[in-house]
Amino acid sequence: MTDLHDFRLVTASAYPGMMAPLTEHPSCVCVLSGDAAALPGDPGSATPVLSLEGLDGVRRRWRFGDVARLADFVPKVLAEAPADDRPILLVPPRASTAWEAAAAAWPGRVRLGASPQSVVERLAGDKVYIRTVLAALGVPVPEAVVGDATELSFAPLARRLGTPFVAQTPNGAGGQGTYLVHEAAEFAAALVAHPHTERWLVSRFAGHTTINCAGIVHHDGVRLLPASTQISGIDQLGLAFGGYCGSDFTTPSLNPDVLARAYDHTAAIGHWLREQGHRGLFGVDIAVSGDELAFLEVNPRIQGSSWLLGRLQQRQGGTPCLEQHLLALLGDPLDGPERHPDPVGSGSHLLIRWQGPAGVVRALPTVTGFDPLIEVSGLPGTGVSLLPGAILGRIESTGSLAVPDGRTLTSGAASLVDTLINGVEISPLG
Repeated sequence: MTDLHDFRLVTASAYPGMMAPLTEHPSCVCVLSGDAAALPGDPGSATPVLSLEGLDGVRRRWRFGDVARLADFVPKVLAEAPADDRPILLVPPRASTAWEAAAAAWPGRVRLGASPQSVVERLAGDKVYIRTVLAALGVPVPEAVVGDATELSFAPLARRLGTPFVAQTPNGAGGQGTYLVHEAAEFAAALVAHPHTERWLVSRFAGHTTINCAGIVHHDGVRLLPASTQISGIDQLGLAFGGYCGSDFTTPSLNPDVLARAYDHTAAIGHWLREQGHRGLFGVDIAVSGDELAFLEVNPRIQGSSWLLGRLQQRQGGTPCLEQHLLALLGDPLDGPERHPDPVGSGSHLLIRWQGPAGVVRALPTVTGFDPLIEVSGLPGTGVSLLPGAILGRIESTGSLAVPDGRTLTSGAASLVDTLINGVEISPLG
């Protein structure tokens, strides 16, 4: 079996905590991130952190292309790391041209810990293609219409799919480019917001509650991981319908037969990904309405919930899924038979996005005195320019932070979010 101690790990993500527990692994030598780790105790604070926020003095909503900018830091990491014969394993959420070029520039010294871009690019960036594949696999998907903006109009779509329906750009992630459409004006506004989108995926609405089932693809099989309920579309956290706000790993409150079907279909998807050449983590988002499942999309990459699942596995004495992800990429076989996963202990997290005006942070809320089961992290430092849509902070709890459907915060979580938002003082830019 491969030993990660034989490598030096360098992680890259929108915020340092997204790669925990890898950031705390003894072999981790550097953390590359969008956000800086401003507070003591943040995941990754024990190792050097190079961040776009630190470079630019600005915290914004980091897109996939922004995170790829971190590849430019690789020569600096190599130059400043202590002498060590072990190769560096670069671990971004998924591959890109920039990450592959960074690894290729240092043959033998740097290796990319992600499936090749040639494998995952279409899988990660084309919802229309994925829906076609899922249907061919016998996986339940919502009824949908695909068309150019000039071909689609509200009335025929409403007659066929009912209202509200869901309109999506094919390559959006984290809820970006996803709209719940009740009337013609909302559909027109969505089209105007994406003038260069050639195709739209318009689907029957399958329910507000979504779960995420994940797994790890090895060369010889698929290891399923415990399901989570997605916390999404909460205005207080700064995101509209479909926007990812966090996850809750309390066992989803579903009929056990429904959850078993979700796992079975997820395994089939994992085996299809294996045939395409993907290795490592993947996840699928599934809408649930009663006993009905509708598979929405596939994420062939590290997910925003992977770090939390890894933390919960670690607390039970298991190997964190991010470590399992790397071992699968490095060629290790499946450990044991394929089966449905056992649940992990309760745990949830939230991302709070800044909804106020752009400005320079002058004062931060006090982060002590809260419920001891809750940890606040990731607040920006004073003097940082904070832009709308940026992550203001993160909340982690060993209990649930949202009600079972993932659409409403608990009263305690809602109060804490208000305290954090109202405690930020900024001065206008310029």
